[in-house]
Amino acid sequence: MNYLTKENAWKSIDVFFSMMGIRLDSGKILLLWFPLIAISVYISNLAILHGFLVPFAIACWVFYYVGMTIILGTGIKRWMISKLGEKRAWLCFQVILGVMFFNVGTGISTAALHQQEAFSLSPTVMWALIIPFFIIGFGIKYWATWVIGVDVYYYKDLFHEKSHGEWTEAGPYKWSSNPMYGIGYLHSYCLGIILGSVWGLVYAAVCHLSIFVFYRIAEKPFIVRTYLQ
Repeated sequence: MNYLTKENAWKSIDVFFSMMGIRLDSGKILLLWFPLIAISVYISNLAILHGFLVPFAIACWVFYYVGMTIILGTGIKRWMISKLGEKRAWLCFQVILGVMFFNVGTGISTAALHQQEAFSLSPTVMWALIIPFFIIGFGIKYWATWVIGVDVYYYKDLFHEKSHGEWTEAGPYKWSSNPMYGIGYLHSYCLGIILGSVWGLVYAAVCHLSIFVFYRIAEKPFIVRTYLQ
């Protein structure tokens, strides 16, 4: 099988940017996405400039984990669909979730900037940790996203409360039922290790735990009900 095709080249780029919070395949909606991402960058820079790292990081955590759990774990998504229609509600949700994805990344970064050099590791130990953490963590998450597709990465099935294709056990799903939320979070610890920020590591750990809380509350019941029965 030839993997070096234009379709796969485009998919590889689309998957990468979609994981960052920007769906390049979304058409005109990008005109709304880019300003929102720019505003997020501006606010994060203000937080860094004026020393509001902790409040900003906490706000990013609330926005993503609490916000996503409320939207996908309650009837809000059905209300959106009833008011906007399926197509518009789905487009609106993608924009919101994309900004959430981007902001949780900036939250992890700004958290690691707080109380830097609280601990120090030798360069050998530091690189021995962050290189495999980043390659394995990001690599597994990227691989899993490639396998399930960007729509499922953006919870299209959960948002519409109906299956979006067949349940898959391909790729990293052969060995783990939830590679994205498990080993796929390892790279979130890297900046905390590099900067010697205990707060950054704790924040990354809280984020790691929080995605499993979301999974238990909102996602797993849907998966069992829709795909595994």
